[in-house]
Amino acid sequence: MKDQQFILVDYLVKHFSGTLSQTDIQSLQKIFEDDPSLRDQWEKYTNQGLKSSDAQFWNSLDLDRARTNILNYPTAKPIIQATGNARIRNLKILVGLAASLLVIIGAALFLNTVHRDKQIVADQVYNYKNDVLPGGQKATLTLSNGKTVELSQQQATLNEQHGEQLQISNGQLQYKTNSPQAELANLKNTLTVPAAGFYRMVLPDGTKVWVNSASELSYPLAFGKSIRKVELRGEAYFEVAHEKNRPFIVSTAHGDIKVLGTAFNLRAYNNASSNVTLVNGSIQLTNTNKTTKQVIPGQKVEFDGSDMRVSQANIEKEIAWRQGYFYFEHDKIQNIMDQLARWYAIDVIYQGPISKKTFGGSISRDVSLAEALELIKRGAGVEFVIDRKTVTVKNKY
Repeated sequence: MKDQQFILVDYLVKHFSGTLSQTDIQSLQKIFEDDPSLRDQWEKYTNQGLKSSDAQFWNSLDLDRARTNILNYPTAKPIIQATGNARIRNLKILVGLAASLLVIIGAALFLNTVHRDKQIVADQVYNYKNDVLPGGQKATLTLSNGKTVELSQQQATLNEQHGEQLQISNGQLQYKTNSPQAELANLKNTLTVPAAGFYRMVLPDGTKVWVNSASELSYPLAFGKSIRKVELRGEAYFEVAHEKNRPFIVSTAHGDIKVLGTAFNLRAYNNASSNVTLVNGSIQLTNTNKTTKQVIPGQKVEFDGSDMRVSQANIEKEIAWRQGYFYFEHDKIQNIMDQLARWYAIDVIYQGPISKKTFGGSISRDVSLAEALELIKRGAGVEFVIDRKTVTVKNKY
């Protein structure tokens, strides 16, 4: 009969491959009752945070072959030869084999952990299954020739195909053009900021742009003589360099923003209506129905292809992300979780009826996911479960 420690290895593989049955769980409880020390070993490995997402890895782990290799390994033979009592000898083989397999599993866990998401960490404070670290400054730049470059905060100099220099300094991308504008106007770059990221850049005309998580900004290496046009999918804050005779246009799925020199925040994700908040200056908004609206500072306009809704803006709330924090004001839980989902790169599911309560307050974007959720649940009347990068939201009462 197998040693219990040996059986534990089989259950570990089932656990990580997502095939552990209710009968297996009951058998495990009996094993833990007979030998409580095995519960410590079990928890040591299962607390690593690996789950059924690693099923292919664990299903491919051939335990029978591993046992055979260990039994045939030269270091196993002296144990057999040095022991006179057959019963003790067999027990030592089993214990040694189980221990060796646990070492294999442990090594596999370590190697697999190297490739797992570095944002997922142990929760030391709030008793969630795990915690998720906040996003940071990162993006991917697609050059005009299709080559992609990973951007970070480190200083570097990149060269475009016409010899233009792209300088990264203090986590900001900046352009220095050398060729005639006519040639560069047909060459496009695209800055892609993933979920859990943000990035700052200075466009060729000197316009400063802060690009938020899960966003994409496309632009030419040099603007034409009559207009300066970029395309945005997602959210960005613009400080547009003033040029009286060359307007700056941001094109989105729901319409275009036309400015001369101003500061505004534009949110234009594809799965919802867009909105623009004017901080200073003036802008002209034209949606896809060709309806035009002149916006004055302090106004927020929500728009899609058929409608425009103007309201007084809370400027602090709209640009809080650029300043490094979340700002909520009578926000429903879905809106809150949408923002967290982009910043922590998480999936969100709702269990039961969705709470209609609203939440207000501010939270630093530097805190971990667990800390952010703890602050929210105090006022929003909900509970959270974190399972790797999936957050379940359910009513507290």
